[in-house]
Amino acid sequence: MGRLLGKMLFPLAMCLLLTSAVVASDVDYLEYEDFNRQRSLFALTSDNRLIPLFEEPMLFDKPTSNEENPIVISSESMDYDTNTITVREGKKMMVSCVFESDETIHKSDLLWKQPNGNNIDGETNPSLFAVVLNERGSKHRKTSLHFSSVHTRDTGLYTCSGRTAGGETFEKTVKLVVLPSIEWNDKDTVKGALLGEPITVDCGVKSQSGADPMIQMTNGNGEPLDEEIWTIAGNEATIDSLKKEHAELAVSCITIEMHQEGNNEEFPVVDRKDVNIEVYTLPEFASDESVQYTVIDNHVRDAVVYCNVTHSFPPVRHYTFYHGDEEIKLNDKFNIFVNVGLIQGAHLKIHNVNENDLGTYKCEANNIKAKSIHTVHLREANAPAEPKVTLVEAKRHSIIWRVDSIDQEPDLPVNAVEIRHLRAATAEASGVADEDISDSYWKSHSIFMQRNIKSDGIYEINGLRHGHEYVWRFRQINEAGFGDSVVLRAKTLDDNDLEMTDSATYTTIPLTIATLLVIRLFV
Repeated sequence: MGRLLGKMLFPLAMCLLLTSAVVASDVDYLEYEDFNRQRSLFALTSDNRLIPLFEEPMLFDKPTSNEENPIVISSESMDYDTNTITVREGKKMMVSCVFESDETIHKSDLLWKQPNGNNIDGETNPSLFAVVLNERGSKHRKTSLHFSSVHTRDTGLYTCSGRTAGGETFEKTVKLVVLPSIEWNDKDTVKGALLGEPITVDCGVKSQSGADPMIQMTNGNGEPLDEEIWTIAGNEATIDSLKKEHAELAVSCITIEMHQEGNNEEFPVVDRKDVNIEVYTLPEFASDESVQYTVIDNHVRDAVVYCNVTHSFPPVRHYTFYHGDEEIKLNDKFNIFVNVGLIQGAHLKIHNVNENDLGTYKCEANNIKAKSIHTVHLREANAPAEPKVTLVEAKRHSIIWRVDSIDQEPDLPVNAVEIRHLRAATAEASGVADEDISDSYWKSHSIFMQRNIKSDGIYEINGLRHGHEYVWRFRQINEAGFGDSVVLRAKTLDDNDLEMTDSATYTTIPLTIATLLVIRLFV
């Protein structure tokens, strides 16, 4: 009877179970009896929720005490007719025992006993313990039995015992049945393959009873798998050729295995596993090859070879650079920097670049699942010419400059201007003329800023101290590197400069008015 009814209810159970949006592997089992007894079909989740699969009224929604025994045992995974709790091994579980009586009972007199008769306290065993408190609302004394992870060895009878202040003792027993954990043919909850390759999800299980369980496969929303995407064969679902849009797919594997405890009716035990699909791709670049430039002269320059990845799943974790066919080893001359964050990529920095460093470089990007190679041709180009720099205006805390390019036909377009400044006293401490200050001294003592090229060439530098003289260095930058520099001195205005400026302004206004009057008289 039970097996036949289970098969009859299977399609409806699948539909209602999946649409309830239970998290994968959270469902423990279903329990039912025939319609004449009006027992509902329901699912138990790991967060202690029962999901009804029929809307028939449940005759065992909540147990109640009677006049003879005020003890009430309840659990959301419990059959109240047989006082039996059936769970899968490895699940968390809680069983409540409430003393529904107005009689006084001390918290030490309401306790749980193990199958061997030993009392269960809240300290001895961290995986099996009891907590005593007052039930919310009714304020009745309540003790909760907690299993952090049930095992088959926990199967047995557990008794809740309560003794009143008058010395009267009440007991009630519940039977715990722990079924072995289900063993899936494939335990993975994530399946992945490269773009264009086939992928198969195996929903089969190894039955503990020897009988083949009923198996249903759906998508993550509880709907049948799309046959235009999936090929179903037995308990396996296959995609012949993965596409990028398949990365959002999921397959829910649902199994129902009939279980019988003693002479009771069979009932179905339901388990679920969700498998998420991942589509692995080759690391991709904007192009297979690129040309990059550097400047070779008497300056100590660093050339940079970029290896920017536009897309890769999983993200690229390893980058290897080659010059010709020889792998580049990290040392004082070569260093590799990997981007951190959403933008994937890396770059090779070549210190003190020279002619021997020109040529073809290869960047191998490896995301563990696949590799791709980007080829870079490093070529020599001329640096930008020195700029034309004009002081536009000095203010109290800023100076406005105009920077223009004098190179009419550059090898590469200028894309930025580098502006550095340091206080005159700091420059004089170098012991050399302003034009002879070394790059290392500029880098260690100056304030640095790099601005994108502006069409009007106007740059205002703020944050200066009033009445101070500064030494400035300007140079333009293109893709290959920086050009020759221009070094100037300029001073911010002090209070005297501002007073003189104000006086000149006030003198100019009356003079202008007088001039206009003279012109008016002679017109």
